[in-house]
Amino acid sequence: MKILISGYYGFENTGDDAVLECIIAGLREKGINDITVLSNTPGNTSSRYNVKSIYRNSFKEIFNAIKNTDILLSGGGSLIQDITSSKSLWYYLSIIFLGILLRKKVYIVGQGIGPLERKYNRLLSSFILRRVDLITVRDKDSMMFLKELNIEKNVILAADPVVDLAPCSDERLEEILRNEGINKGKYIVVCTREWGNNELSRVELAKAVDDISKKYNLEVVFLPFYYNKDDAESEKVANYLKSPYKIIKSKYEPKEILGIVKNCQLLIGVRLHSLVFALVSLVPFIGISYDPKIDGFLKSINLKSFKIDKFSSDELVNYAESILDNRDNFIDNLKIHLEELRKLSDNNFNVFDKSK
Repeated sequence: MKILISGYYGFENTGDDAVLECIIAGLREKGINDITVLSNTPGNTSSRYNVKSIYRNSFKEIFNAIKNTDILLSGGGSLIQDITSSKSLWYYLSIIFLGILLRKKVYIVGQGIGPLERKYNRLLSSFILRRVDLITVRDKDSMMFLKELNIEKNVILAADPVVDLAPCSDERLEEILRNEGINKGKYIVVCTREWGNNELSRVELAKAVDDISKKYNLEVVFLPFYYNKDDAESEKVANYLKSPYKIIKSKYEPKEILGIVKNCQLLIGVRLHSLVFALVSLVPFIGISYDPKIDGFLKSINLKSFKIDKFSSDELVNYAESILDNRDNFIDNLKIHLEELRKLSDNNFNVFDKSK
């Protein structure tokens, strides 16, 4: 069986790279090894994951790849939305529609669907998605959004594939921390990203990090999830800090990033997958939302969400104290939800048992 995977791959984004790694692992567990990935950097993707890869912007290569595949898999991440841009949405929908036109099985796997602000985009998405063979979504909000688009057939609740990611070895982690000059288990991780000109949010976040790190005697470590992009935003927040800090600028694999997260005392994250990594690591964390996908994830595990343009440092500090002072109870809650999500994650791949 031949599988062609479409998504936001080859851009050095840790979250998306982790999604791809887990999708490939899930397919291989089903005995599927003939895998091709659409990528911005095909050579890197091919060597990193031991798959075939083609350039995501070559229509000729994409057409031939879809023509010669058995199943087109679109996922995961948040591909069907127009908050980032309509152009991005049209790109992913066009690939899905080409798969439909070429009479291939089309699966949308582990995705967060929506929001779609523009009426035309809602109509176009509804028209195309009603014609795919299977949609697995990573949260209930995505199911409800599909229902609004009159899409209920062949829709299954699953989970973000990244809940199955495993960290790097302890030996590799110790090497990384030593190279970065970080004391193992004695640090707080901050994962931010640019979202508009929210200078007040940067000030409030920095003040909260200062207060938390001082009270619990923790180092401050900024951990960019989008290589060569998030470090600029990390610097903007760090400029308001009174505490010493480090910004990790070296490039690491998702499993290595997961190892860094696993050994911190607290994570404060704006990037969705920084929060997923914290859940997988069973590490206390605080989510700051710039997008409904953050709210949907936090709602799915019964945790509070702080809006990026509305939170105060006092709110973050009080919440952090309630978490860290009741650490065992918080982690017990995470364990319950992680187990549930890992069971749901199986739904992303069960269809391949029937496809053989």
